[in-house]
Formats: sequence, structure tokens, C-alpha cells
Amino acid sequence: MPGVWKFLSEEGRAEIEAAVAAAAEGAGREIVEIAFGEEGGTPALTVFLWKKEGISLDDCEEVHGKVSDALDALERLFPRDYILNVSSSGLDRPVVTDDDFRRSEGTVLEVVDGKAKCHGTLVAYDSETFTLELEGKRAGKQVFDRSANIKVQPYITF
Repeated sequence: MPGVWKFLSEEGRAEIEAAVAAAAEGAGREIVEIAFGEEGGTPALTVFLWKKEGISLDDCEEVHGKVSDALDALERLFPRDYILNVSSSGLDRPVVTDDDFRRSEGTVLEVVDGKAKCHGTLVAYDSETFTLELEGKRAGKQVFDRSANIKVQPYITF
């Protein structure tokens, strides 16, 4: 946890994360990450959201209001002002956790291994591997080791 959040205990952090998750999920969105950082020396709490249809500005505004209300109830944990940001998790966010893979099932992912790249549809995953259905020259299913030194991210086409 960054230095500006030194006033917050682990129990306080867990309480904040639980309140934020409940507020966001109550609004029909899923929390991807809650980041404790700083902006210009002021503590900043950033909530990253996901939903299958994508996150809109209206989604961010609605969740911001619900999260702000939930955090107001925990005012005792904040001895100083803080900044609350609510954002989409982003199109190019790396796929790392089981939840990331769950959210990405059926979508096209790109795997970058050093200078080599490939992309395909995520058809399966478990705690150790994931499987892409590749097209083109390398057509067919390919299994990748999740512990390998590779980068996995959504494949974005324009």
C-alpha cells in the first residue's frame, strides 16, 4: 500500500474493499480491481469495473455515486480527504487472474511471447493452463502454460 495510505490498517482496507464491492455489484457491475494510490500527494481510490456489454460513462457515474455513499458510511477510516475514481478496466488490460480468464471466455486474446505473437479465441482455462483456438497458419487448439513468461491481453482490431 502506498505511503499516503499509511493511515489505513489492513482491516480498514478490507472494510473499504468490501463496501466498494457491495456497492458496485448492487449496481450490476463487477469489480476488477480496487487500487489505492495517490494523485498530487492526495490519497486516491480507483475502482475498475467490468460488465460483458462494456462499461459506459453512465455506468461509471452510477457506481461512483453508490461507492461514494458507501464510503461516506466509513468516514471514520478516512482522517483526510481522498479522491475517488471509477473507471472501466480498459480494453488492453492484461489477462492474469482466474476472474480475468472467466471474463474473457469466448473472446479473442493475444499472446505475446518475447517477439512472437499469436491470437485466438479462449476456449478453456484452469489454474495452470489456458487454451486458444487459433486461426490462419497455426489453426487449431493450442495450450499455454499460465506460469510461462508471456503476456496475455485482449486482441483489439480496428
